[in-house]
Amino acid sequence: MIGALLIDDEAAAREHLHARLAEVAPDVGVLAEARDIDEGAQLISIHRPQLVFLDVEMPGGNGFELLKRLGRWDFDVIFTTGHQHYAIQAIRFSALDYLLKPVQADELRAAIDRHAQRKGDNSTEVQQHFLANITQREPQALKLTLTHGGRTHAVAPHDITWCRADDNYTELHLADERRFVSARTLKDYDEMLTPLGFLRVHKSALVNRRHVDGIDAEGHVRLRNGVRVEISRRRLDEVLRELRG
Repeated sequence: MIGALLIDDEAAAREHLHARLAEVAPDVGVLAEARDIDEGAQLISIHRPQLVFLDVEMPGGNGFELLKRLGRWDFDVIFTTGHQHYAIQAIRFSALDYLLKPVQADELRAAIDRHAQRKGDNSTEVQQHFLANITQREPQALKLTLTHGGRTHAVAPHDITWCRADDNYTELHLADERRFVSARTLKDYDEMLTPLGFLRVHKSALVNRRHVDGIDAEGHVRLRNGVRVEISRRRLDEVLRELRG
């Protein structure tokens, strides 16, 4: 049984989440509920939960301030928010989970399954990368949390040359020739990185414009490191317009 804590100032939101958990997550037991970060900090100390559902915006201090106060935490966090909060990108870049309210049953179950797959992997490095990301006010300053060889790395998007889909995984290729494999889809990275100058050139490829050297006669994007990335026929005109624009 996964011991969980709910921290949200809205009683209706806590009741809704409690009901959805009872519906789709019999493996999760709610240990206690808190209305603000002060009460949340006390209950965390008392109950030592494995999982905390943490509202982003609350009177008297937001959920991020609670984590800053703790400095280091030994539980997994799933953020909840009632709107497209400015810090959602920081959460996503940090490889953490969030749910939009009202929480949907299927999305809740998927988030709990991801928690189970992480198997308690909640390293200090991941937490510190997140705390650094939430201090940023410009999306360009965010860094992706990626793992390689058992280590966690904070990677700046401008250092990524291109991304390639591999089923439900994504390979991220860096300018220094490092390669990371992420358990996230290319669609996820498309949504995160396109606003930062990346371009989808194929259903299975995303390139960073700052590393593009041109397009060759065979319909491939040529990167400055010599890598050639195929452009799909249906995207060719769009890619040409974007790169020449």
